[in-house]
Amino acid sequence: MQRIVILGNAGSGKSTLARALGKRIGAPVVHLDTLFWEPGWIEPDAAQFRERVRDALRTEAWICEGNYARRTFDLRLPAPT
Repeated sequence: MQRIVILGNAGSGKSTLARALGKRIGAPVVHLDTLFWEPGWIEPDAAQFRERVRDALRTEAWICEGNYARRTFDLRLPAPT
């Protein structure tokens, strides 16, 4: 299992780093902004967004970039079992 979470301020290079890492290690990249925004820059329902993130992170390997900490940290950084 290989999972990487990239956090940072807007414009800090999260997407660029995620794409480079994804290419290098062959892992899919999950861009949270892509999952969040509806056409026309409309915010989705909170449950819809969480379900999109949950679906995108179902694989064993991924690189996830973006913030949305209060909305998705529990999905991206689950407590160890």
